[in-house]
Amino acid sequence: MTMTFETARRELEANGRVATIDMSEDVWLELRTLGIGASEAAAAVGASEHRTPYEIAERKLGMVDDEPEARYRRRQKMEMGHVMEPVTAARFAEFTGLNVQNHNWMQAHPDHPYMLANIDRRIVGVTDAQADWLELLMGRAVSGPGVAELKNVEFAKGWGKPDNVNTTGGLCTSGEVPEDYYIQIQHQLAVTGYEWAFLVVTIAGWETRWYPIPRDEELIDDLIALEGDLWATIQRGELPEIDVGHPKAIDILKRRYPGTDGSMVNLAELDHWRKVEQEAKAEIKKLETTARVARAHLLAGMGNAAVATFGDNEVMRRKVIKRDAYTAEVAASEYVDIRYGKMNKAEKDQLAAQDTESIYQQGEAA
Repeated sequence: MTMTFETARRELEANGRVATIDMSEDVWLELRTLGIGASEAAAAVGASEHRTPYEIAERKLGMVDDEPEARYRRRQKMEMGHVMEPVTAARFAEFTGLNVQNHNWMQAHPDHPYMLANIDRRIVGVTDAQADWLELLMGRAVSGPGVAELKNVEFAKGWGKPDNVNTTGGLCTSGEVPEDYYIQIQHQLAVTGYEWAFLVVTIAGWETRWYPIPRDEELIDDLIALEGDLWATIQRGELPEIDVGHPKAIDILKRRYPGTDGSMVNLAELDHWRKVEQEAKAEIKKLETTARVARAHLLAGMGNAAVATFGDNEVMRRKVIKRDAYTAEVAASEYVDIRYGKMNKAEKDQLAAQDTESIYQQGEAA
């Protein structure tokens, strides 16, 4: 029998957790409106580049919904994440020897029930030898089960490199992970009460890395306080202030004020920002002009050449791109693509051959 939202809500409130193994996605999504989930934690405390506390509140209050295209992308990412989860977990378990188990529960913090978490996997049955190894990685002795948070990403940017792929596989102890994910794990550790975790990521579908993350009590205290403040605001049916310094601020303001009411407003006290905007735009225009002149100098120097070298390992390439017509409305086209890059082996060989030929010709002339 499929669990209803009301049944799931009552069980979560009574027991601090509810099984999700037979729960529909719709019920699971509705349960998330009862608090702040781990994946929302960074945004809720104003530490995410991707979302803001204002947007978290909008969703919890049912004031916005994804556009169809955004909903499609979110669903595709979630489905691919579900496909990759067992693969990532299995590779991590194989390399480390740790016992990684499914954990099909939504949990609430015992003292702060507005903090919710669904952990991907639980690490249990740690042996004495593994405990010693974990102590080295975490910087202190840890006990009990741990969290394994599994990610599937396209690019390695923002992720620290493995210590030594020949001896420790994908183990990364640099601590370099995206801040959103670090906060997500601290939120999970707060909810579960666990002392340690691994953030495990498969990059580009083939490389798996794992990052040890110990519990950070100071950060957890901050999360409890800041998430609590946001949740209290949401419970009052209010929205927090918009962070005008956030990269998404203008999009949010356009959504909040989509039209006009015909009135006028005096912003003399904000005249400083008008001048800042105008000066910044003028500087951008000046720099764009400088960049165009610089590009013109380079293209004049290249002529019809395909590659330009500069005495270092960087080159500038010109490549003719041809596109065939594929409908009556879309004709064939041709343009020159220009971009910088690192010199490849073929270009190095060609440059060396040209230098040799030049030396030979100089000798002939002498």
